[in-house]
Amino acid sequence: MKAYKIDLSMLEGETREDVSAAIQRHAFRLGYEWRSFGKEETKYEFCPVLYFEKDGAILKDECADGFKTWTNTEISITDFLALKPEDVKDAPEFKPFDRVLARDSDGDEWECDIFCRYDVDDSPHRFLCLGSCWKQCIPYEGNEHLLGKTEDVK
Repeated sequence: MKAYKIDLSMLEGETREDVSAAIQRHAFRLGYEWRSFGKEETKYEFCPVLYFEKDGAILKDECADGFKTWTNTEISITDFLALKPEDVKDAPEFKPFDRVLARDSDGDEWECDIFCRYDVDDSPHRFLCLGSCWKQCIPYEGNEHLLGKTEDVK
């Protein structure tokens, strides 16, 4: 999963608590959870900083001292709340000749292809394969059941 940090220190009182609770509920839907408490309920709504770790853990900082030194990507409240589960998953790394399933949009069927290389430009079709260039690419192994279907990866 991707690592983020969110600064809530500009909010105070009930506003911070409400926004923190909304962020945590969204984080649960994305797959993050409190190490000690899981996804059952929001915690530490008063804290000025929330961290979301690569292992899916949510951490808190009660004084915001570590915010500048923590290496997680800083993200705004609005941008975090707009994230979808596929946005926080680490993209698999492919090597030339890896078998992949690929498509351009969520409504398209997954197609078999052979990975060649990543596009170095800012093209939305960043996966260059033998058959075409694609926007979305996943490993074939473990996802064989998706071939020819429009389902999302679980």
